[in-house]
Amino acid sequence: MKGDFQSHFRIYPEDYKSAIEEERDVYLQFYFLNPDAEIALLKIINLYLERCDVLYLKDMLTTVVKELVNNAIKANMKRAYFADNNLDINSADNYAVGMRTFKSEAFEKEKISFEELVRYKLVVRVSFVLKNNRLAVHVINNSPILPQELEKIHTIIEKAYVYSDISQAFDDVLDDTEGAGLGLIMAVMLFKNAGFPKESFRITKKENLTIATVILQLSTEKGKNAVPVAEELAREIDTIPGFPSNIKEIQMLCSNPDSKIKDISERIKRDPGLTTNILKIANSAGYMTINRVSSIEEAVMKIGMKGINTLLIASAVQKVLESRYKKFETTWKDSYKTAFYCQRLTVKFKKHNLLEFAYLAALLSSIGKLVILSIKPEISEKIKSLVGRKGISDTGIIEEIGLGVSHSTLGALILRKWKFNDALVNSIEYHTRPHMAPHQYRELTYLVYLSNVLVDIEHTRIRYELIDEVVLQYFHISSKEELISLHEMLKMAYAVQLQEIK
Repeated sequence: MKGDFQSHFRIYPEDYKSAIEEERDVYLQFYFLNPDAEIALLKIINLYLERCDVLYLKDMLTTVVKELVNNAIKANMKRAYFADNNLDINSADNYAVGMRTFKSEAFEKEKISFEELVRYKLVVRVSFVLKNNRLAVHVINNSPILPQELEKIHTIIEKAYVYSDISQAFDDVLDDTEGAGLGLIMAVMLFKNAGFPKESFRITKKENLTIATVILQLSTEKGKNAVPVAEELAREIDTIPGFPSNIKEIQMLCSNPDSKIKDISERIKRDPGLTTNILKIANSAGYMTINRVSSIEEAVMKIGMKGINTLLIASAVQKVLESRYKKFETTWKDSYKTAFYCQRLTVKFKKHNLLEFAYLAALLSSIGKLVILSIKPEISEKIKSLVGRKGISDTGIIEEIGLGVSHSTLGALILRKWKFNDALVNSIEYHTRPHMAPHQYRELTYLVYLSNVLVDIEHTRIRYELIDEVVLQYFHISSKEELISLHEMLKMAYAVQLQEIK
């Protein structure tokens, strides 16, 4: 990457991959974080965390660093705006006058251009220093922070370490005009919830520089400081009903080698609702049946005992959750597509030993989401609002901030309550952070992760460039074009399946 500041960005050293491998310092410098610079930043973060074997921290660190970068760029824009309007930023009167119009002029009317930041030589540098299992990330901009700004930021950091959930931040009177409001609180709370102390997150002034620093003192004891599940969610899990007894009986029949198809079919048909639901799932676009089935006997013969057991579980989960959570219908629709993708990927990558679990694991991977939506609707709405304001594409990363638990962890807790096997529980628990998955469940977790992110791309929650590189390497996907081709194949197959069931 050439160091052309005028139009792009600079990475030093140019061979940053070797530098990271050798634990040498690396920095990325830019005026604006354009898409190419952002992708470079995310790749550097990924390589450092991979080098330290803590890739499960990627979402947290990415969100924190991007928030600090955005604040640094905003501070530079403020200095350019004051200079353009002949206002002395160090004068209390001038500062009050400038701040009344800065936000609307600079952002809504876009009066601060890239060229102006170049003219005033206002840059941002993100510096990475790795030494003795300690990763320090410094976000530096050459606009010295004012004493009142620094005091406000220190107050925000103190508050963020006291808040138990994001709703407290919304309830406080917060002034976001300084570029250090809810977004900074979000970053600090996420950093705190990852188990890092307050002393490891700081913002300081050094001569004409403002330096925001986060320090990861890395430990081999992953997750030792995990945040406990919020009390309301814990109580909610306790009150979720268990599996219906009739389904447990049918599962026992399916596991008995002496059971006959007729016996299983007759037992299923005693429950008309269950019969309808099994046929509906078997013929859905999400379940990969070769031909449409019209009776339970036909379903048992064509799908087999393991397939029927899968459908029984899916039907039971749907019944329990639909009876309790009205918002589940739309989530279930996306889950069908995710399950279809996962099953097709399992066949594509010749992981036939996982076919029994792949469909079900992907289908159930989002059950924690609807519990979160239902138990904490007011916080969910605030999270959506914050996501929109801060340009974050997926609410998943800040679930831990607002609720003290991610939807994947919550889903795993529910499945443990239902006594699901370890493969399903672990693939769901770690599908949003696949590198943290226990080794024996990594393959299934990768499949569930990839099927979920491909559906997320269709909802513009993520970009192809940000899909986990290690997962892509595992499945020998070597280019973006190859990934897009795979995705298009899955979308086409799903569309065909949808057409056939109409």
